[in-house]
Amino acid sequence: MRNNRSFLATAIGLLVIITLALPTTAATPEVEPIVVNQGKAQQPISLRDRLIVGLQARLKSEVAFCEAVTMEVNLGHLPLRVVDETFLWARQRAQSQMNVHQYRPIIYFQLGMRLRAQKLNVTLPKSQTSP
Repeated sequence: MRNNRSFLATAIGLLVIITLALPTTAATPEVEPIVVNQGKAQQPISLRDRLIVGLQARLKSEVAFCEAVTMEVNLGHLPLRVVDETFLWARQRAQSQMNVHQYRPIIYFQLGMRLRAQKLNVTLPKSQTSP
């Protein structure tokens, strides 16, 4: 009985030491500090900012995806209508009762936008997060 207690105490002590010795970096990518400009009557919110805020993009890869979509629209490779339709669909899908995992709209937008862009022969960056 005494052997079991000392083994348990030693095991717990080792777990505490190992936990304290591990680096404090998270397993997920860092959260991107989001910088957006507020819209004004004379100057509406930009597409980039609308995508980031409206889709709840938080991770660096998600913000980079929104920026890539914005760049493709500005270059004329992606129609704004397609982006807007996908944006609204993703927001609606995230609020749906079928969303049992409570995914943010950006997760659906990345998937849907990548599929729609592929039909237009536009390549968007791969995401690190997916449902």
